[in-house]
Amino acid sequence: MQYVCGALGVLAVAFAIFVWWRYTSVARGARQRDDRILPLLDALALKLSRKEPVAAGEVAALAETPQVRPMLYALVKHFERLELFPAQYLDTKSQGEAQLAYWMMHPNELQDAPEQIELVESLKRRVGEEDAECEFLVFRYKMPEGHWAAKDGWILGLAGPFVKDDVPYSGVAAGFSRVGDIEGTIEPAELVDWFIGMCMKKSRIRT
Repeated sequence: MQYVCGALGVLAVAFAIFVWWRYTSVARGARQRDDRILPLLDALALKLSRKEPVAAGEVAALAETPQVRPMLYALVKHFERLELFPAQYLDTKSQGEAQLAYWMMHPNELQDAPEQIELVESLKRRVGEEDAECEFLVFRYKMPEGHWAAKDGWILGLAGPFVKDDVPYSGVAAGFSRVGDIEGTIEPAELVDWFIGMCMKKSRIRT
């Protein structure tokens, strides 16, 4: 984290404050979301705690679900079994999918993970006092049939900022989306620039 803050400069501080503000103000909802994911990891956690053999396929099956990946990575890291985490889900795209889907499940947001999620564009922005290059990923997603946002079709969301050499699932990157940002009504670059500006504004409000 020290490296990330140093690289991102002002934006990292602003983003960290924004994340802190969001999650401390909605901690109960965060627990409700995590309570939906943790049971999926119970069997694996028990095996790891008992130092029992774990098949790579068992972990890979869990990692196929984007919103499970952040907690799954934290679990195998805690038990010093990172070799079990599938390499194909360590790339930035997979992390971005995971962070966005995980964020969407919060009761104060979309209350559920998307049915479909696809990468639209990767955008670079140089931010902070050190003019560090950060990557933001813009996705489009659809909600499951019956969800109140399903009628909107493809909606845009983003994940970031990602910095080169970040430890997977451990940096300041997170997901964010505004219902109403239907594909075609806003450009990916507009969404990223709005998000950066919003983080900076929240930083000024909190400080």
